[in-house]
Amino acid sequence: TWKDKHPDWEYILWTDEMNYEFIKKFFPEFLLKYESYPNNIQRVDAVRYFILYKLGGLFIDLDFECIENVEALLLDVECAFGLEPQEHCDQFKKDKIICNAFMASKPQNHFFYTICNSLSSLIANNSNYLNSVLATTGPFALTEIYNNYKFKEKIKLLASETIYPLTVKETRRALNNDIDQKMQKKIDNAYAVHYFLGSWYKKIS
Repeated sequence: TWKDKHPDWEYILWTDEMNYEFIKKFFPEFLLKYESYPNNIQRVDAVRYFILYKLGGLFIDLDFECIENVEALLLDVECAFGLEPQEHCDQFKKDKIICNAFMASKPQNHFFYTICNSLSSLIANNSNYLNSVLATTGPFALTEIYNNYKFKEKIKLLASETIYPLTVKETRRALNNDIDQKMQKKIDNAYAVHYFLGSWYKKIS
């Protein structure tokens, strides 16, 4: 869907092997930390920040469906992220969650420089697998770095309705073709839908 809606864009599917070689070549000082992560998803999370800092562009997770061309969202933007639905914030007792499944940046962006230089110091305070990943390389980590960043006015945060219109529970219904009128309206008004498939984490009831 991303190729269909953006036919003039260059598309790269990054593999684990490509990710490793990228860090090794361009950011060797981070390689030891990269290799030390106990879970592969942490490496998948971490490398995307470095890729965007070095190359710029738009990063999207595999479980993201494009509804409309997103170029209008990214005009004259240094970097951009999307906020997760409020229901997710309530679940984790957060005032906001900046998701790292959709991120856009110009090369050499200062905020991405800050992210890359902050990852090594992030330590999980919770032994829970899910929270540990989220807090060291995932959305919780990204949100914490944003909260401490001085130049927030240079970062565009997209409302959840724009690219994260559905909650995790709603995406499960959508994938089962159980879409009510309210959900359909959310999808129709969005540029994209993230399905939060989370193949990396254990099933949570």
